[in-house]
Amino acid sequence: MEAILQILREIKAGRLKNDLKLLNYYHEVPISYAAKIETTDADCIEVTAHQAQAVVLGLQKQVLLTSALFPQGLGVHCFVEYVNVKNCFAVLGRFAYASIRAERRGAVRVSIEGFVSATYTAETQSLSGRADDISVSGIAIYNQQAAPTGISDSGILQLSVQGTELLLPATLIKSVKNDDGFVHTFCFEPDKNADKVISQYIYCRQVEIIRQLKEQFL
Repeated sequence: MEAILQILREIKAGRLKNDLKLLNYYHEVPISYAAKIETTDADCIEVTAHQAQAVVLGLQKQVLLTSALFPQGLGVHCFVEYVNVKNCFAVLGRFAYASIRAERRGAVRVSIEGFVSATYTAETQSLSGRADDISVSGIAIYNQQAAPTGISDSGILQLSVQGTELLLPATLIKSVKNDDGFVHTFCFEPDKNADKVISQYIYCRQVEIIRQLKEQFL
């Protein structure tokens, strides 16, 4: 934490170039704006940020910091100790280096609104659940059951996107248990039509998510 704070102090003093950005994922959509360090303390910093970012800080109570000054391509995770959305002001503390895996994604991902059923079928076995988030190359499905024993990792994924029924050759990447059940992650290579349908849905969801965010500070 002290090493991180020293970099932030050097930025505040102007001895290092300020390329600091705040990063949150709001319904899987990255919200990232530049931040200005107003003051530094023994274990926290005070920053001003874009109002959209301030809204998300207030909702999530944590944020990632990105800068080329952090070593080995790492980011920094910290907690929001205080935020004033109206004045775009926040106090950040409890810093730790973090690997930001979401930045390595090859495609934009968005959360899916409402209940969208998805079924993965491999030979005689199947796995069904609620589609939670989607990109043009993958999807996560939530349900209350582990993947059937011995299910093949190559099969067909079926789901409806904006009224269009899609059948996608898919690969089961992993199944992970969490507090709510199981998360099953798949990758796929859509054909031209499926790519268009999914891309349109992602664009519309991004616009909708940003609109919802702006409505909170208008």
